[in-house]
Amino acid sequence: MIEGKRIKEYREKKEWSLRKLAGLAAISPSMLSQIESGKVDPSLSTLRKIAICLDIPLFFLVMDNSGPTHKKIAVKNARTVIFPGDGLEYQVIHSDQSKKMGIHVGVLNSGGSTSRELLPHDGEECLIVLEGKMEVVFRHETIDLNSGESLYFDSSVPHKLQNTQDTVCRFYLIISPPKF
Repeated sequence: MIEGKRIKEYREKKEWSLRKLAGLAAISPSMLSQIESGKVDPSLSTLRKIAICLDIPLFFLVMDNSGPTHKKIAVKNARTVIFPGDGLEYQVIHSDQSKKMGIHVGVLNSGGSTSRELLPHDGEECLIVLEGKMEVVFRHETIDLNSGESLYFDSSVPHKLQNTQDTVCRFYLIISPPKF
């Protein structure tokens, strides 16, 4: 699992112990050790917390961003799919931490959510609902988005996306910088 190796690499660059990063991410040192060694497949929520603590893009933990940087073609059948089977899936169209934005097609299954709790991160997001409905939940407000509607917001405000409908929700996520 590529995320475990990268977490360990970034933790060691910061000269942090397992205990320090685990404490910051609110997980046990044992769990972090198992993630780093590839024995445990972490949830999206856990990966987000770790990425925020390390101040790195979430997608950097799970993607190979090698290749030319001046242009990229996203071939539909060759897109990287991230977090399948957890109620949420992202097809990465473009995501490179050296660029100014990331573009993804998201799929929220019925009952799916981007995280259990509201989480902030640096930057801005634009959501465009392609099919179905979603809720964007903030501390004091929930915004319902239907197919064809969009929302642009400051992602430093704690938030999450969720699907409370019986049908799948497909959406574009454009995020700047390309980091969760």
